[in-house]
Amino acid sequence: MKIVVYVHHMEIGGSQLNALELARETAARGHDVVVLAPPGGALWDVARGFGLDLERLPTHLTWPSPRNMAHAVSAVRRLRADVVHAYEWGPAIDVALGPHLLLGTPAVVTTLSMYVSGYIPRHVPLIVGTRRLAQEAAARHRDVRLMEPPIDTAANVPGSAGGTRARDRWGFGPEDVVLSVVCRLSDDLDKTAGVLEAMSLVEREGWSSALTLLVVGDGPRYDDVAARARAINAMVGRRAVVVAGALDDPRPAYAAADVVLGMGSSVLKGMAFSKPVVVQGERGFWQRLDEESLGTFLEQGWYGSGGRGVAALSDALGPLVRKPGLRATLGTFGQRIVTERFSLTSAAADLEQVYREAPAAGRRSAPSLARTFALVARDTARGRLRERPAHG
Repeated sequence: MKIVVYVHHMEIGGSQLNALELARETAARGHDVVVLAPPGGALWDVARGFGLDLERLPTHLTWPSPRNMAHAVSAVRRLRADVVHAYEWGPAIDVALGPHLLLGTPAVVTTLSMYVSGYIPRHVPLIVGTRRLAQEAAARHRDVRLMEPPIDTAANVPGSAGGTRARDRWGFGPEDVVLSVVCRLSDDLDKTAGVLEAMSLVEREGWSSALTLLVVGDGPRYDDVAARARAINAMVGRRAVVVAGALDDPRPAYAAADVVLGMGSSVLKGMAFSKPVVVQGERGFWQRLDEESLGTFLEQGWYGSGGRGVAALSDALGPLVRKPGLRATLGTFGQRIVTERFSLTSAAADLEQVYREAPAAGRRSAPSLARTFALVARDTARGRLRERPAHG
């Protein structure tokens, strides 16, 4: 098959990295894959390292983008693509109103957000990342598939990034209890708010604590996070918070950790490295992964909403900080879950089947496309096109 994949941006993040890893695995299964992506971002080098066939889109983070639509139409026509796969709501608009509408090319959409945007056409095959979201979307969308965020369990394993060498890279000693968080520093899903809560906890522990926070990532809130780290380090008189910026290969951040904080695929990678994890969400949500909480996360995704902020994080971390044996036990538990349920290899096989079924499952639907066009036109005219819940 010939497949065009449209990625929403190339800055470090779970959805776009999953898109690139799955594109690589799909190509390895014998298919012709071309990735369309906007300019900028550290993942361009990652994608080149994967050996992917890449095309640069004209505009960045602008939807709908007539220029990007035209490029997608041209690429699909030139390559005679069998299917075009959009990741997240912005590319879904460009694909639906571009090659899908104009050329009749079957489309597939993946969203790893915590809800399905109302802009996504309801007739195209839709891939989501949690059971709860699949159940909710099935009431509105014709064809919903569940694909929990896949992890490359061959590349992300203990020892793949050198645990001791990784800690030496940032000057962590054997007595330090290192909390690692790898994320895009933005306000999306309260990611930066969670990082700042973790920083506040480290600040509260003070100069005598061994608790240290490693923050890996870039984004619009990077300068705010770096400034807060400098203030905390000056106040407690030690290097309690390390803000490392973006890494093309973030695996050393997981290898250096005693505990990983995060959400979505980031926390799953921590589990793959056999690290205990505390899952972050919106509005102060923090919860430790253990046998009791596993069912909740498998149902709602590696995320949550509502909690006590720093106090909840302190409660979740306390036993892990005090008990190295518990860290080892929960690390082994998490690694087993990832290996059994979240393999990239099996996800690529499932995605191949979605592609094969797309011509029948995703035929053009005039009412569905008209609905998407009307919503996009209305909100563009109001100057507020943005992600919106499907029920909004």
